Amino acid sequence: MKTHALWLVAFAVLLPVSGLAQDDPAADAQRVREIRAKHDRGESLSADEWAFVRKMIARRRAAQQDAGAGRSKDAAPGDWRGLVPLTELKGLYHGEDGGLYGQGRNEPPAAQRAAYEKASAQIQPLDASGRADARGKIGLITIGFSNTNLESIQFKAAADADPRKSLQVVIVNGAIGGRSAVMWAYDGAEILPTAEQQRLDQEMDVAGMPKANRRGRSAGGGKDTWPTLEARIEQTDLAPREVQALWLKHVEAGAGKLGRFPAHARTLQADMADVLIIARRRFPNLRVALLSSRTYAGWAGPNCGSPEPFAYETAFAVRWLIQSQMQGEGRLNFDPARGPVMAPVLIWGPYLWACGDTPRKLDGLVWSQEDVAADRMHPSPSGRQKVAELLLNFFKSDAGARGWFLGR
Repeated sequence: MKTHALWLVAFAVLLPVSGLAQDDPAADAQRVREIRAKHDRGESLSADEWAFVRKMIARRRAAQQDAGAGRSKDAAPGDWRGLVPLTELKGLYHGEDGGLYGQGRNEPPAAQRAAYEKASAQIQPLDASGRADARGKIGLITIGFSNTNLESIQFKAAADADPRKSLQVVIVNGAIGGRSAVMWAYDGAEILPTAEQQRLDQEMDVAGMPKANRRGRSAGGGKDTWPTLEARIEQTDLAPREVQALWLKHVEAGAGKLGRFPAHARTLQADMADVLIIARRRFPNLRVALLSSRTYAGWAGPNCGSPEPFAYETAFAVRWLIQSQMQGEGRLNFDPARGPVMAPVLIWGPYLWACGDTPRKLDGLVWSQEDVAADRMHPSPSGRQKVAELLLNFFKSDAGARGWFLGR
């Protein structure tokens, strides 16, 4: 059973359909979708299905070997200056094209943009029971790891001091140091299918993440992420039903243990999907989620939690996640006309990656050594300020966000 679970982890999370030398690509792709759907429902696989899983994983391994380093000139070992921001990428990176939304597009397709703006237009002040109230609040929370925590502190300070921000928007920094994406997903996994719970349990072991005794951050010392977030929400006199928007920026700590690209990015994609589903269950009026990927990590050593090119590659996890929703994945459904609402509408927030001190074409952003702390992993005050400004500018200028974020 344990062996089967490990195969399922590899197949359901790490194996993209494209790029494999398949006998019948259309038939194999359809069978992949059917088995993944069965996995998502928590159902057991037949012996024939397990054999197919093994065959496809063997093909993936062969394809990766055939690709050689798989690393293009974009990612020479130890030198990341050739990496191109996803917003500027014209060629391919390990078979993936450029643009935040793929196909060179940095703006969401019309349907996703329309869904996002419709959901954003429904954000309004609510009372503690979730009913519309002109004197109520709009909760904006953040979720992530230590860097997200530091950046959220700076963002909240800047936003709360901005005279244009609505006084009814209450920002809660929910990010927690030392809590990677898998820990957030694992801590709320009781609402997920059994197969997904098993996947997360095994990933926690592979990544070496603690399942209990997490430095006493919660009363029980165990699964502390969601209780910590909810305690912070309560401290601001905000109710769970008033939470309507989310900024999510996540990584997998020790991503190298999860495999080279695309393995670790596929794992991050799956874990972020779980986090969003759990968040929507806990905050039933959560309507939109703005997603960002990691900042540049090239100044850090290879043994840091999320070095390059892993940090750069987190952008593909974000893109795949949004694309999954655009393609109608049921577990990310946001449209009540299509069934139970499982997740908020997803869209890119600010893209934060720049190739070190090389200015990016979009806006001249650089990520210099002065923008990281002495440990080279966490943002320094100037780095936090850069992220805070990008995030605040997004909320003030985005067509969907500014309608509820700015005062009227």
